[in-house]
Amino acid sequence: MRTLVKLLAGLATSAILAGCVAGQSLQTDYVAPEATAPLDGTSILLTVSEDRPYVKSGDKPPYYIGKYRAGFGNPWDVTTDNNEPLVDIMKRDMTEELIALGHPVKEAAPTDREMTVSIRDWNFDGYQNGQFWYDVLVTVKSPTGEVLANSIVTDKVGITGSFWEGAKGGFERDMPKLYAEAIRKMVRENEAVTAALAKP
Repeated sequence: MRTLVKLLAGLATSAILAGCVAGQSLQTDYVAPEATAPLDGTSILLTVSEDRPYVKSGDKPPYYIGKYRAGFGNPWDVTTDNNEPLVDIMKRDMTEELIALGHPVKEAAPTDREMTVSIRDWNFDGYQNGQFWYDVLVTVKSPTGEVLANSIVTDKVGITGSFWEGAKGGFERDMPKLYAEAIRKMVRENEAVTAALAKP
């Protein structure tokens, strides 16, 4: 009898988790602090490229950002809000960040600097708990093509979930903060990049 009760409880929990994780999206948004400098820094041509192998192969769409797992471990893809490509979100937020730091961002050359942000990995995996990881390469070049900075920005973070929601509640709680930290690490808190963007 106890075995049957445990089995039914497990099936109920699995059904709840499956209903919670299917068709999910997760907000990734960044609000840059107010401008700390006048808009007279080096002008920048910013490019953000989608270089995640599972996206380039067509296995995942450009708005994929991770997966939740249901009661039996079955994965469900999680997307950005409104299925907006991650590169578009990141370019918009990076543009706001650079402007806040005093750098005009232009759509075409000539500019004082060319900045490329290559998203090589951006993913998470959540069940009861979860992990979020990313690997981004930030490159700054002069107008002549000289590489002034090559900075790998990477991290892997554990997410604590809850019994009923699993990792879903933890990601909804922590992802806005983790995304903002990643944006800041690419420029604002990146000595190599800020030095490369500085005026001669």
